[in-house]
Amino acid sequence: MKLLKLFIALNLSVSLGILTPLSANAAPKVVEQVAAIVNNNVILESDVNDMLKTIKASTDSRNLPNDKVLRQQIIDRLIIENLILQKAAKAKITVSDDEVTSAISRIAAQNGMTIDQLRSKLSTMGISYGAYRERIHNDMLIEETRMHEVRPRIKVSEKEVDNLAKNIARQPTNNIDVKISHILISIPERASKQQIDNATNKARDIINRAQKGENFAKLATSYSNDDLALKGGSMGWRKLNELPTIFEERLIRAAKGSIIGPIRSGVGLHILKVDDTRSEAPKTITVQEVNARHILIKTNVLVTDQNAKQKLTDIRKSITSGATTFEAAAKANSEDTGTASKGGNLGWNRPEIYDSGFRNALAQLKKGEISQPIKSSYGWHLIELIDTRRIDGKNAMEKAQAYQLIFNRKFVEEAQVWIQEIKGDAYIKITGEDKHE
Repeated sequence: MKLLKLFIALNLSVSLGILTPLSANAAPKVVEQVAAIVNNNVILESDVNDMLKTIKASTDSRNLPNDKVLRQQIIDRLIIENLILQKAAKAKITVSDDEVTSAISRIAAQNGMTIDQLRSKLSTMGISYGAYRERIHNDMLIEETRMHEVRPRIKVSEKEVDNLAKNIARQPTNNIDVKISHILISIPERASKQQIDNATNKARDIINRAQKGENFAKLATSYSNDDLALKGGSMGWRKLNELPTIFEERLIRAAKGSIIGPIRSGVGLHILKVDDTRSEAPKTITVQEVNARHILIKTNVLVTDQNAKQKLTDIRKSITSGATTFEAAAKANSEDTGTASKGGNLGWNRPEIYDSGFRNALAQLKKGEISQPIKSSYGWHLIELIDTRRIDGKNAMEKAQAYQLIFNRKFVEEAQVWIQEIKGDAYIKITGEDKHE
């Protein structure tokens, strides 16, 4: 069920033990063992064991490797999550209680439950509601931090979008979906020839084993270096032309059950398995576009969420009282260098291109209305909806697909580089029997 799968993905929180000195008459207390040290934080064996039990209880055992390999994957995941949470604390990135409550409400609704029913379901799974909230909070904070750190590193030009949109229009794959699983064998930046050869040999061995019928999900859980490893590498259903071009070229004529790879990218070697395919007849599409403008205030070590929100609240009062105009306020205050000189104008766009926080706020506005301050992965915004329109969606869809494809490809690669950077800058020590390279 969705809830159970989500719980697995979110079971990444790190609890820190407090060592209490023993009194002369006190009974000895068990001191928790440390599985890994990450800078000044520790990952406890109990954290690893909790996640191990949850995965084993909710995953087909045929798709899992032995406990030693699975523990190594869990520790690797927990190290990365811990480093990202440390980044969040340093950058003062926060997720409010209201945001967590809203997320849990959506999860409950997606599973056809009320929050009370969700509480009961969690109880039957042996999970306290407080612990579940903490896991949701950490997962949201991790995603917020990843977007905050990686998104500014990605640049997508109009020329890139136009060129790829034209290619999409010429391809006969617009209505083909593929269900695929994925294994990534990462290769570090500036890798030596020996490192590249080792990764290539490892990828070829995995492909050979998969082609001989070995369980692909089990191989992914054992060897993959990306976020999907603990889900057996499953990427689910994807539009063929929304996948990276290097994948699409190999998948376009691939039959169900095909094992494809190794495919080299900027982050390593990829192995794909075609779990299923489907297609549908072309449809006439009309899409909505919005014309909006905004004022952006970014947060940093000196400007907190509260500071940014208050500044925008004051600007909004000045605009609505007639003391200034939105255009003038954007030129004077907005930190979006691409739109500030244009009075914050973003032009006509599909709402889907915007960050989810921005997009959700925009959807609530009426024509000419100015939002309250809202938070996105970029910072805090005031948004004014200027107008909306519906247009022939074919060209817009192709451009939106092109933009998303380019962005997703760059994001995946850049996020992997970012992870390598923060791991390289950190002190990491894996202790005990799980010590490995």
